[in-house]
Amino acid sequence: MTESKQPISRSEWVCQALDRYEGPLTRYAARIVGDVDRARDVVQDTFLRLCSQDQAELDGRLPEWLFTVCRNRALDVRRKDRRMKGLTEAHTNDQVSHDPSPDAAAEGQDTTHRVLHLLGGLPDNQQEVVRLKFQNGLSYRQISEITELTVSNVGYLIHTAIKTLRTKLNSEPGFFTKA
Repeated sequence: MTESKQPISRSEWVCQALDRYEGPLTRYAARIVGDVDRARDVVQDTFLRLCSQDQAELDGRLPEWLFTVCRNRALDVRRKDRRMKGLTEAHTNDQVSHDPSPDAAAEGQDTTHRVLHLLGGLPDNQQEVVRLKFQNGLSYRQISEITELTVSNVGYLIHTAIKTLRTKLNSEPGFFTKA
């Protein structure tokens, strides 16, 4: 006798996805659009689109689908905003310094702040893959599907970003020797 797994209702499925992914998607979208309120709109739109999807079709690949839809929507919003007004450098730097990090509790606040500041100086594609990997815990394959880059390109971008960050941190005199 085989035990059959009872499918959950559409509303339960969406609620579970919302509980699990709303925070990470909001942080991800905020980094792309530069504004938490706009990011919340992007995430809301992402979940509205999820409501019209077939649960079975997304089985096993829900995170990739959510991050891809969120990314595409956020990029659309950013393009529209840039047409209307350019982002100032001061505004962009302000967003970088306030971006939360899931591993901030494990690292000292000074180091975390500095790494995030340095991360903001990397090219956009390196920033994106590093954040997807380390802030959202996605695999190279998942990042590849979201960004439409090859898995090896994702690996190269992450490797290059980490190497650059390490070099910049190590070049700061006394940064790691502070009491």
